[in-house]
Amino acid sequence: MSRRTLRAGLAASALLLLLSPFPALAQKTGGFPDISQRSYKSGSAKVTVTGTFTMDAEIPINAQASYSDGTMTWLQFGASGADAPNSLITYSDIREIGIQAGRGKVGAQGGIMEGEASPCSGTVEVTKTEIVGDYKCVGVTSYEPGKGMGKVNMTVHFTAKS
Repeated sequence: MSRRTLRAGLAASALLLLLSPFPALAQKTGGFPDISQRSYKSGSAKVTVTGTFTMDAEIPINAQASYSDGTMTWLQFGASGADAPNSLITYSDIREIGIQAGRGKVGAQGGIMEGEASPCSGTVEVTKTEIVGDYKCVGVTSYEPGKGMGKVNMTVHFTAKS
């Protein structure tokens, strides 16, 4: 076999590999992710809220309350409704992303639904063992007892490891 034939064969093989559909090792999307069934062992969320109420906290994942069933995902950071800061990220079977932050009875909620305008945006990267997301919501509705409804901006950066 000549060198020219060997080089042509290697070039053709490399081109074929580049054009072949590979399963993604990681999926990073600004849209709705596909998340396999899994439970979570570790992770945290860095949550910042400004506006009617404020919060700036690093919150550990609540492994017992976080789960993906293959169509829906619940990532609970802290304990929902607790006086301590908490956050919930959800991915629903209707392809909607929910983004919540709160402390006791004070809270704010935003979301992203495909094809609709939203005050929230962001990206999420999904691998076999980890989900990493960054979301930002601007001017979403909040509630605080005694003060009523208000508006806040919130950012949530989270990692959930299975």
